[in-house]
Amino acid sequence: MPRTIFFDVETRKWASDLRPDDIDAGWEELRSGKGGASAIALYDTRNNWLYLYDDNTIENCARHLETADVLVGYNSERFDVPCIEGLVHRRLRLRKHVDIYQTLIQAYAHRGISGQKGDFTLDAVARRNLGRGKIDHGDNAKVLAQKGHWAKLFNYCGVDVQLTRDLYTKMVADGGLIGLRGQFISLPVEGLT
Repeated sequence: MPRTIFFDVETRKWASDLRPDDIDAGWEELRSGKGGASAIALYDTRNNWLYLYDDNTIENCARHLETADVLVGYNSERFDVPCIEGLVHRRLRLRKHVDIYQTLIQAYAHRGISGQKGDFTLDAVARRNLGRGKIDHGDNAKVLAQKGHWAKLFNYCGVDVQLTRDLYTKMVADGGLIGLRGQFISLPVEGLT
């Protein structure tokens, strides 16, 4: 079995904190690491353990991510990986990166189908496929960090990683996921086990 690591990043700041006049530019700055990282959770199948990092331990986190045969995230291609790369000021050396969100979006785009806002969030996809969803919203992560509620913050981040892991496990086992309107959608899973 390949060593698979599932991960999620919560930033210390929001896009609007970085660029209140231009949210799109604020998102770019978040992706470049300028918003910091208040919580990073990694679940490593090597020992079935959840590891916790933040921007103070980002180098160790980056090295840990690079040990994965397969790195799995949710919207991680466009957000989590660039954020970490911005914090460590270098590209991560990844063997294989699976972004469940991008896999779904590409599968639907290939079929000429687009969803509505919210159809492909981690919460929506997890509820359709696992019968459970997120325990909080990412917008609250910054507030939890500011208030020093670290246990709640890392628990939230860890549950997102657990949802990502369980979606990936289901996707690989079933050859896809339950998509929009309850229809099964086949996804490319060759070489992931």
